[in-house]
Amino acid sequence: MIKPGLCSVSFRSKTPAEIISLASQAGLTSIEWASDSHVREGDVTTAKEVRKMTEDAGLEVSSYGSYFRIGLGTDIVPYLESAKALGAKEIRIWGGPHPSKYMFFYQRQSLVREAREISDIAADYGITLSTECHSATITDTPESLLFFMFEVNKENFRTYWQPLLHIPEEEQMNALKAVYASGKLTNLHTYQIKLNCNTSSSHLISEGYDEWLERFSIFKDDKTVRHALIEFVKNSSDESFFSDAKTLIELCNKVNN
Repeated sequence: MIKPGLCSVSFRSKTPAEIISLASQAGLTSIEWASDSHVREGDVTTAKEVRKMTEDAGLEVSSYGSYFRIGLGTDIVPYLESAKALGAKEIRIWGGPHPSKYMFFYQRQSLVREAREISDIAADYGITLSTECHSATITDTPESLLFFMFEVNKENFRTYWQPLLHIPEEEQMNALKAVYASGKLTNLHTYQIKLNCNTSSSHLISEGYDEWLERFSIFKDDKTVRHALIEFVKNSSDESFFSDAKTLIELCNKVNN
């Protein structure tokens, strides 16, 4: 089952109340709250306030969208405290500061050790840590991502999926299938970005409707709850957001019904 939601980072300049209002008006069901703008790590008071506002509006906190990055020696506890106060059972994290192909063996092993350590700490909070598929990290290819999951080998260490822009479109579906088959996939970041030389631009999700429907089709009859979260919005406009939300809800309904 896929639930349609929103990453609050899509609207960094808006307040939590404004984001909740947008999500409610659009008919979405959940919000991933960002640690770099709306709920700072360690700010338990704000986290509790945002949780109450979210739940009072009939929405779920899907996850805590952190900018914690393995490999920098950062303390995970403040992020866990904010996630707990938010009522989030999952924290999105980043997989290190280097592209996988430029990573020495000892650097990779260091990330594995840290991932295991923070997973054990997170387990005490009842929280899952999920990496983001992102360029210039250890999860920048499906192969490296899946091997990393295998190396860490912790039940509460999992991964999101999103289209990796440096991978050809025809390979995206195979990448998603491989990650799904691993049993480690939690949520998805949903967006439509096109590359043009060295620049990228956000487009409406409806422009990639067929591709997203094919991707979502692998979740047909899967009862596991996952959140598909709108991340990048064309021109960061409310109008584009409402269009994307309508498309996303339609896609989810096709899979869930």
